[in-house]
Amino acid sequence: MNRFWRGSRSESNRNRSYNVNSLIDTETLLTEPAADIQIICDIDKTYIETRFESAVGMIRIAFEDADAKIAVNGAPLALLAARWGAAFEGEDIPGPRPLHFLSASPPQLRRVIRDKLAKDGLDWTSDTFKNQAYNLKMGRLKLLKQHVAYKTATILNHMAKAPPKSKFILIGDNAELDAFIYCGVQMLLTGELTPAGYREYLSLGKVEHEVLNTLEPLIARNFSGVQVMGILIRKAPGYIFNEVPPLTDMVLTFDSYFEVVLHLLAWNLCPASSLPRITRLLHNDYGLAREELLACLMQAETVFTAMGRDVEALKKAEDFLRRGPPLGSLPNRAWLRPGQHRDRVDLEEKTILGLAKDWVKAIEERE
Repeated sequence: MNRFWRGSRSESNRNRSYNVNSLIDTETLLTEPAADIQIICDIDKTYIETRFESAVGMIRIAFEDADAKIAVNGAPLALLAARWGAAFEGEDIPGPRPLHFLSASPPQLRRVIRDKLAKDGLDWTSDTFKNQAYNLKMGRLKLLKQHVAYKTATILNHMAKAPPKSKFILIGDNAELDAFIYCGVQMLLTGELTPAGYREYLSLGKVEHEVLNTLEPLIARNFSGVQVMGILIRKAPGYIFNEVPPLTDMVLTFDSYFEVVLHLLAWNLCPASSLPRITRLLHNDYGLAREELLACLMQAETVFTAMGRDVEALKKAEDFLRRGPPLGSLPNRAWLRPGQHRDRVDLEEKTILGLAKDWVKAIEERE
């Protein structure tokens, strides 16, 4: 009797209209003045080292306290630099840039994740968690690990509320489809994907037709010149970043958060005078290897020189790293291109969709 009643309820829920907005659980912590640059940062594997592919792993993480959670090395310092411009004591503070955290974890983890972020010295504007109870209520278990529609809707909602011509920095990782999601948002904003083309793009990311319908009001709206300033994707250990050029040329991948700092410097979002101190902190307090830091600085110096940019701060940071015991061999960072985010792919929509199909297929085949 009970089994029959539960089964009937589940069938009834599956027949009800699905609304992706019911997944979005956003809380605003700070009401801040309008800013022309905002940051959206993923949490799992982007900011916090997490492995929850198995059911056992998900259960374990649910019972962890803040002290058990490990921030990706250097992430707090880089996000402070992004939000506050890396202003130190005695320097002018440019004012906070809104920082929005985005997580596919359920709201039940909000308290412990907030505790972790606060212990890392961060303050932030808003955080969004995925209301997985809605998928359970609707009997849509296969959507528990499908985050494309949820993350897309959250990002577009933030952009819809932003002042005209705002610029967004999107930070994620390569463990899921963050890069695919962020690139799609950028191409919608630039008009390289029409609303109809964007729907097809999202469907390639396994977003179902009825879910797409609930995204329609966001897809069709005018975003008043809002732009993506940069797409930064962390290459999480154990995962491959599948490259499908030129589509993935919009993505700036990074191994360490020092590379993120160099992107911020190239975008003039933190003062050059802060770089030597940030370099010391990342080595002395966060334990980033001198060889890693130096390799990144030398590559950044090459890029900055070619752009006609001043490299004095880079040289000062390099001088600090060359002190002390002999250095080992430097890793290859020739692919690092600080601040050189590609704004457009300059392809026909049909070609973009073909590449997107290949991209999703490559990601599926690695799993």
